[in-house]
Amino acid sequence: MKKIISTSVAIVLIGGFAFSAYVAETKNFENNKSYNAENIETLKVYNDSWDVRFKKSNSKGVTVSAEGKQKGKDPVTFKKVGEALVIKQKEQKNSGFFGGFTFGKKGTIYINVPKSGINNIELTNKDGDIQMSEISTNSVVVQNNSGDGKIKGVSANTGKFVSRDGMLRVEDSSFKKLNITSTSGDNYMKGVNSSKAKVTSADGEVSINGIKEGKSLVVDTESGDIGVSYNKAPTSLAVTAKSNSSDITLNLDGLKKNKDTEELKKGKIGQGNNKLSLSSNDGVINVTN
Repeated sequence: MKKIISTSVAIVLIGGFAFSAYVAETKNFENNKSYNAENIETLKVYNDSWDVRFKKSNSKGVTVSAEGKQKGKDPVTFKKVGEALVIKQKEQKNSGFFGGFTFGKKGTIYINVPKSGINNIELTNKDGDIQMSEISTNSVVVQNNSGDGKIKGVSANTGKFVSRDGMLRVEDSSFKKLNITSTSGDNYMKGVNSSKAKVTSADGEVSINGIKEGKSLVVDTESGDIGVSYNKAPTSLAVTAKSNSSDITLNLDGLKKNKDTEELKKGKIGQGNNKLSLSSNDGVINVTN
């Protein structure tokens, strides 16, 4: 028994010394650089595990800064490739005794973008939280594996957000065309103006509050509740709501129903020039003015 205890203590001590040496090898990383926005058509960000934050710049240039932990090579690199500015963050692993440990989620990348001048923003995110605020661009494309996203005050012709696992919140933003695809995670929209919006979710709640009446709003969920409210009562809307859970509520002024069953409700307001289509295999649907 004493041998077992002695051996255990020795392992703990060795592990403690090794971990101390492992931590001692790390150091703070900080890098920042500015670029002329006139020479940048596209921002391409490839992020492994840090948080990424986009926001409006007070200057006419693009400023990129990164702050976090470093072991070995620089964890974040900035590189101008043609008309694209490419920003990459790679996960750093230690070799040896603590080879399984990583330095993920140890830093943040800040990207300041001028009000106009950058046509495209492309972000591929493996595991880290995403923030975008007060920026304007032609196209925003976000491919997210795991991490929460908060989009606020963003204006773009097209917005595409694809997430495997993570919550997405879009507030006070404007898109001519908006497409959200989610495998697992809730999606929240508030004060969003979009002519054509589509939300597809395999598992998660979809909540859309204070939206303006647009040409088309389509929401399709496999498992999850759907809630929609308009900032003003629609004046020309064709409505279709379908749910296998048999729980559909449509509180819309002037809605004349031509189909009213437990699982399917259809009707229109005015001429029905615009479209609202909601479908959930297993979830409650609720629509109000």
